[in-house]
Amino acid sequence: MSFASRSLSVVKTLCIGTSLIIAVTIAGCASTREKDAEDAEAAAARSQASAERAEAAANKALESSAAAMKAADHAAAAVKEATKEMDRVSAHLEQLQKEREEEEAEEAKPHHRKKAAAAVARASDGKSASDKAANVAPAADSAPAAQPSPAK
Repeated sequence: MSFASRSLSVVKTLCIGTSLIIAVTIAGCASTREKDAEDAEAAAARSQASAERAEAAANKALESSAAAMKAADHAAAAVKEATKEMDRVSAHLEQLQKEREEEEAEEAKPHHRKKAAAAVARASDGKSASDKAANVAPAADSAPAAQPSPAK
C-alpha cells in the first residue's frame, strides 16, 4: 500500500502541479492578451487624437482658403473697378485732346486770315502813307514860306 499510496500521492501532486502550471499559463496568456488589448486601446486613442488634430488642421486650411478666395474676389472687383475708371479717364482725355486739336485748328484758320488781313492792311497803309506824302508835298509847295521869293 505504501507503493500505491505513494504513487497515488505522486500522481496527485503531479495533477495539482500540472493544474497550477495550466492556471498560471492561462493567467499569463490572459494578462498578455489584456496587455495587448490595453496597448491596442492606447494606440487607438493616439490615432483618434491624431485624426482630430488632422481634422482641425483641415478645417483651418479650409477657412484660410475661403478667406483667400474672398480676398481674391475683392481684388478682382477692385481691378475691374479700376479698369472701368481708367477707361473713363482715358475716354475723357481723348475727348479733351480732340477738343484741343479742334481749337488749335480753329485758331490756325483765323490766325491765317489775320495774317492775310494784316498784310492787306499794311499794303493799304503803305499806299496811304505814300498818298499822304504825295498829298503833303504839294501842300508844302503851296505854302508861302516854302516858295522862293520872286524878287530874285
